[in-house]
Amino acid sequence: MQRPTRQTHSSQPSWWRSPQRLWLRRAVFQVHLWLGLAVTLYAIVIGLSGSALVFKQEIERAQRPALFHITPGGQRASFDSIIQVVEHDRPGWRVSALRGFSSDEPLTLMLRPATGALSANYRSVVVQPYTGLVLADTMRFDGVLGWLSNLHFYLLAGSKGLLVSGCMSGALAVLCFTGLVLWWPGVRRWFSALLFRPHRRWKRLNYDLHTVTGFWVALPLLLLSITGFYFAFPAPVIAVMDALTFSHPAAALKRLPAHAVSGLPSQPRMLSVDQAFARATDLLPKNAPPGYLSLASPKSSVYYVTGYYVGSAPYSSLVSVSFDARSGALLSHEDTNQQPPSRRIIQYFFALHFGSFAGEGPGGVAVKFLWVLLGIAPAVLAITGVVMFVVRKGRKRPAPVAAPLSR
Repeated sequence: MQRPTRQTHSSQPSWWRSPQRLWLRRAVFQVHLWLGLAVTLYAIVIGLSGSALVFKQEIERAQRPALFHITPGGQRASFDSIIQVVEHDRPGWRVSALRGFSSDEPLTLMLRPATGALSANYRSVVVQPYTGLVLADTMRFDGVLGWLSNLHFYLLAGSKGLLVSGCMSGALAVLCFTGLVLWWPGVRRWFSALLFRPHRRWKRLNYDLHTVTGFWVALPLLLLSITGFYFAFPAPVIAVMDALTFSHPAAALKRLPAHAVSGLPSQPRMLSVDQAFARATDLLPKNAPPGYLSLASPKSSVYYVTGYYVGSAPYSSLVSVSFDARSGALLSHEDTNQQPPSRRIIQYFFALHFGSFAGEGPGGVAVKFLWVLLGIAPAVLAITGVVMFVVRKGRKRPAPVAAPLSR
């Protein structure tokens, strides 16, 4: 009589020792495989274009330094007079916003068509504020860097492209998570799976390049994918962040009731842009001077202004207020320093996405170089993944059966 064999731990599949034998891992592999093939082209395009845009501001500053720094001299021309001249010389265009108010930087006017649908490709006119001289007149997506920006944000397809890019970013986030699951080789081989060994055959080199690179960049790419998804679909990301940080959504924005607002006496005419800028300066903290002013229009008699805290990462620490264009009464007030944790984290999404959170010093430059390499990683993973798929399909192809020799 044969004695029953005793099962050992090694004969039973487990996540700790032999994850390759688990059906759940095989299911995750199928998701990773087919989703990866579906977003291959997008991963290459979005990664390489993102790498090219990391140093966009530095490149533009080196090409045309006069657009970023001027020598103060004399008295600044009024905003209203500059706007009047710019709109007069450009029929069919209306100034919608201003930025660049410090004494040593030019004034930038953002123009949109007076009629028709709004587009992300706005017109930008840069003016020397002391003389009124126009330094530049370009569209947002002009030039190589502008084209790359349009490609990276909108896939050259406007708002529809932004939605498609958001969905693809969500798919990349899933790939990062499933890739980490598939990387785990078991407790006995986990350390060797962290290292790339160049002295191997090309198929094994390709495999190692995919798995090792994928492990080291998975978490950073996951963060970039989440921020990319947020740019297209902010509402679900905000809701999830509120839930994870136990934040109350109503605490993010302070809207003042009509009976509680205080401001200037109501005027029959709207405040001029110069008056609105003075009002905005009074409403903002001294260490967060105005950086962006959205002009009021007859359809919406409201001025919106954003002040950026001095020394903060781009768009990460700011104060936004809105006020009535006729009375100057404060309508809303939003300060990132007073926001719940979820909104403070979200404010860093832009700086995190483009690697600008470390400032402009040597440390900031080093981080941006790392972000350039991080942008190349999706292309590397996409190409090596396709090669692995082709090799795998080649192995499963049955060998041709030789025809019998005729006598």
